[in-house]
This record gives sequence, structure tokens and C-alpha cells, in this order.
Amino acid sequence: MAVIRTGLLFTPAYDEEAAEALRRQLRDALPGVVVLRDTGIPSRRHQVEETLRRWCDEEELDLVITVGGTLPAPGPSGCEISPEATLAVVEKLLPGLPEEMRAYAREQSPLALIDRSVAGIRGRSLILNLPAGAGPAALFLTAAEDVLGAVMAHLREEENAPSLNEALSASDSPVVHEAAYDERATRSRGLQETDFAVFLARRSATDA
Repeated sequence: MAVIRTGLLFTPAYDEEAAEALRRQLRDALPGVVVLRDTGIPSRRHQVEETLRRWCDEEELDLVITVGGTLPAPGPSGCEISPEATLAVVEKLLPGLPEEMRAYAREQSPLALIDRSVAGIRGRSLILNLPAGAGPAALFLTAAEDVLGAVMAHLREEENAPSLNEALSASDSPVVHEAAYDERATRSRGLQETDFAVFLARRSATDA
């Protein structure tokens, strides 16, 4: 497997326990992961944005994971700004990842629904927000780890990058046959001639 150059960015402070847990989890889920950057910085939006840009553009990391700074906070506040910093630097969003992470973690606690993590692409790099704490971060990552390899393949423009169409074609998913489409199309056209004849017959019987 190709090397996946990875960075872990913690805000507002470095979390050694979470860093070690994420390192192990990433190595298990993506054997090619090599964590090249692992640091914490204050919760200052311009500093977070600059670090994300540098890691993506200059250091060309494949996967950048931020940890922390995803809770609700007052609008004017400078706290909890990881999603805003991420949105300021990404060029394409991947909304399915945070949606699935919140839904998965919701099974453990409804507080997962107030997390504001986002995910997006800058150049050929994926930026993924995770909540603070070893447990929450690992839980959210678990929900997304199965598709990270597929994202990497697409960002590298690999010829064999998996697609949803191919995955469904190879699975045992039920196929909607042409007859089903015909039936739905018939219903959508409204009352047909035979149906109308039955309706008139019933109406005549009632009047009699």
C-alpha cells in the first residue's frame, strides 16, 4: 500500500493520550499511514488556518486530522474554531464523513449531535475534524476509517479507485427490475381505461 503521509493537529493543547490512540487506530485501519506531524497549537483561527495550508500545500500531507475545537461556542468567541478554520482552507467538502461520524457516535450519546466537525479536500489532501479527547476522537474516527482508503485513492487519481456504482454492482443489493418501473409509471399516469370502467360499473350499481 502507498504511504499515507499524515498529520495530527491538536487544539487548544496537545493531547498525548489521544495522539497515541489515534496513531494505533490509524495504523490498524490504514497500513500505509505514517504520522509525520503531531503537534498542538492554541485556539487561534489564523494560526490553525496557516498550519492547515502549510501541511497541505508545502508539506503535501495526504491526511490531516484536527483534534478538538469542535464544540458549540458563542459566535464572537475565538474558542472552538476548528470547523471554521477548516472551511476557510478546503476547496471541496466531504459532508458524508462528519454526518456518519455523528450518527455513529449518537448511538453512544446524543451529545454527539452537538459536535460541529467538518471534512474537506484541499489539493490532494483530506482534512478531517475530530472532537477532543481520546475516546470521542477514536469513536468518530471509527465511523469514517473504512472509507479513508477510498478517499486517498480518488485524491491520488488512481485508476482502480473504488466507486459506489462498482460497489453496488458487486454486492447482492436488490435490483429494481424494469417491470417495477413500468408499474410505477402506470400508476403515475393516473386512472387508466380499465380502472375507469370499473369505477363506472360501481357507480351505476350504487345509483341503482
